[in-house]
Amino acid sequence: MTITDLPTAPPACAAISRALREPLRGTAATAAGWLLVEHSGPWGDGALDRADERWGALVEERFAEAGARVLLVREPGRARPGGRRRVHLVHSGRGGPWHEELRVDDLSALLDLDPAVVASASAPGLGTPVTRPWFLVCTHGRKDACCAVLGRPVARALASTGRVWETTHLGGDRFAAAVVVLPHGYYLGHVDPADAGALAADTDRGLLSLRHLRGRCCDPPELQIAEHVVRERHGLRGIDDVVPLPGGDPCGDGVVVDRPGGRDRVRLSPAPLPERLTSCSAGERGRPDPRSATVTAVAR
Repeated sequence: MTITDLPTAPPACAAISRALREPLRGTAATAAGWLLVEHSGPWGDGALDRADERWGALVEERFAEAGARVLLVREPGRARPGGRRRVHLVHSGRGGPWHEELRVDDLSALLDLDPAVVASASAPGLGTPVTRPWFLVCTHGRKDACCAVLGRPVARALASTGRVWETTHLGGDRFAAAVVVLPHGYYLGHVDPADAGALAADTDRGLLSLRHLRGRCCDPPELQIAEHVVRERHGLRGIDDVVPLPGGDPCGDGVVVDRPGGRDRVRLSPAPLPERLTSCSAGERGRPDPRSATVTAVAR
């Protein structure tokens, strides 16, 4: 199969990624935390000025500079009646993920908030704690049609949980339907509506789907890959089972990964995949690099 044999119309990039069995590991977008702003109107390019033309751009800039991924969100398939806007603050770091919901009249209320809270392992206590996992599903058709075509059915399938939002761009259009599990910030890819029931049930039990796992947003790609290969090698699905240790050199000594009963070292090397359509937007093409991995056990 060559690139010329594959689709060129949406959902092209996602179909190509699936047809070529592109590895998902190490493809999660990186972020320290999240600012999620409810907006039932048109998304356009997804900027927060759509939610509040007076303060949205300034709020987005401040939180993005603090390492937050800033998204517009809405309930699946319908617009919520007017009223106070729901805003979610989330920290996805390994030191203590947390998730809080605030209600604001407009985004000016966030201007007095230090955006650095999303990078802190300590919950700020500014809103109501969200204690159960929450699902984000990218349905941003303006960014890439694959996200809308494949994401919306998955969002509808998860709607019965009462803990899912459609979102603007999550990153990685070709992995649609793209899902993020909060507060831990695990990215999942190529999720289908038929997967939704098991995905929700497993997540509530603290388990990950290794078949869909892309990585955790608080980690750089080499740590995401190391975690993934150790999980697959030992069949470890628990959210807290595997912890890659920062500071490893992927081109040298490798990444050390803690797991129950032992510790592994994962050595990585570049393994560029053939050029492919990486996003349907403007026909974007690229050479993804999921990297190959060699795993050896090391003493604690």
